[in-house]
Parts: sequence; structure tokens; C-alpha cells
Amino acid sequence: MRVVCWNAEHKRDSWRFLCDRRGEADVALLQEACTPPEEITRRLDVGPGPWVHEGWNGARAIVRISNRVWVERIPTRDIIASAPSVSAIDSPARLAAGVATLPGGEQLGLVSFESAGYWAERVPAMILQVQRYCEKQGWDAGLPFIVGADLTTWWDSDTTVFGEMMRIGLPLIGPHAATFYSRPSGQKPVDATLQLDYVFASRLIAHRLTVQALNDPGDWGPSDHCRIVINLEESQHL
Repeated sequence: MRVVCWNAEHKRDSWRFLCDRRGEADVALLQEACTPPEEITRRLDVGPGPWVHEGWNGARAIVRISNRVWVERIPTRDIIASAPSVSAIDSPARLAAGVATLPGGEQLGLVSFESAGYWAERVPAMILQVQRYCEKQGWDAGLPFIVGADLTTWWDSDTTVFGEMMRIGLPLIGPHAATFYSRPSGQKPVDATLQLDYVFASRLIAHRLTVQALNDPGDWGPSDHCRIVINLEESQHL
């Protein structure tokens, strides 16, 4: 299975770009996704939205691109309702979650997440709540997860999120490359030096993953973030 993780920068052209390259992946984990154009909803399983959140540029979304996989999306309101306290989930607008079923029957959880830098340290608690919800709904307690996240923070900052994600069994997989350029600073994709986007995965499947930032200027796309492609080698032992 191939997954693309992308902050679409609230651009309708990002939807078209994703659709034109739908052979690139089976599923997309999007951040800052605006309302998809009507012609896109006829070609991709975009999900239910909502696409605009008060105070936010767009939605987190899980988009099913190919028919090779099935995705059961988890309503964020259900995750919140199952939380022991409001603080356990904080803001529902920050994530989208679902469970993908691969051709051989293997299942794994998917989370698309976005946070401002000061929210990054709350990510592990939110992911734990998603995992607990899945267990309560009858999915395997050992269900592996892939988390694609725009953390709006850089790798060598003093945030604790990377250590905490490792502590809960979701180490950073990559891509260890520049994923963002600053329009206000007059930059272009060729000037990109910052990494704000990351992929985490359960240790159970980490060895089966390869991650690549598609940050070549000629392939960057309309967003100020590049796409990250996650390739999962499908299990032969199911």
C-alpha cells in the first residue's frame, strides 16, 4: 500500500494535482484541505468533511484514492465522546482518523494530524485516544498505525513530541528532508530548507515502511508543503 501525506495549503488546485497523480498512492492523509471541487468528488472518495473549521484554513482528511484498499473513517465526534476528559482530545479539527483494510485482509490505523508548534506536544495524547477508541470498537488491540503530521515544528527544536511518540510505540520514520518553503519570505521550492512534516509508525510495521519527500522543485505542486510518499510492503503471512 502507498500513502501520500500532504498539507494542501487550502488550495483547490491541490485537489486537482492530487487527482492527476492518483496513481501515486492508494490513500492520502491531508492537512489544510479545502472543500473539494465537484469534479474531484466524482473521481476520489474524499470523505464527508466538514472542510472548513472556525479559525482554521481547512480540514484534516483521509482520502481513498484507489480501489485496492477500503477505508473506514472514524468520526472525530465519536473519539471525543469516548475521551475521559475534554483535554484528552483538545481540538477535533486537528485530526482525521480511520482504519484501512488491505487486499490481503491486513488492517492498520491511519491518522492525519496538524498542529501549530505549541500544540505539537499534545499529539501523543490525542493519538492514544484514537487507539483506545479503536480497541473499544473491536479492532485488534495491536492494530498498527501510520501517522502523517504537519507539526509546524522542526526536527532539532526542543519539543518533546518526538520522544513521546517513540515512548508510546510510534517512532519517527522520516523523511528527514526539507518539506516546506516560506512564501512570505519570497522563497520558492528550490529554496526549501525546513522540515515541518513527519511520518510516525508503529514498531510492528516500521521495518516495512519507506518514506520519501517529493521535494524536487519540478514535482513540488501548488502547496507550500511538498508531498510525502509512504510505501508499506504488504505482509505475505496473513
